[in-house]
Amino acid sequence: MAYVNALNSRSADRLIEVGGVKDEKWSRNEAEQILADKGGRGWKIKDVQVEHDMGPDTGSARLMAEDNAGKPMRDTFTVTREKGAWHLVVFTQQPAESGKESASTDKPSS
Repeated sequence: MAYVNALNSRSADRLIEVGGVKDEKWSRNEAEQILADKGGRGWKIKDVQVEHDMGPDTGSARLMAEDNAGKPMRDTFTVTREKGAWHLVVFTQQPAESGKESASTDKPSS
């Protein structure tokens, strides 16, 4: 899996490619955060399950891996198909497109 290879190689470029996002300051910063947390640990994939449970171009992937020290990693991702290529949604800090507002995650005030 390209995501695990990007983590093991500590490659921000590869992580950005896997995530299908533009190579910009925000994506570089988030890639570096992900790599600082999970990169270079010799992950070996134990199991991957992909389901097209959200439509033909969107689904979910469950990843189970283990690092060199035997520490497990379990992660669930949304997978999306754009222009025929599948991408993991690993970047969460992507800015809203110009002219669009992002959904608020604030609790409503009473």
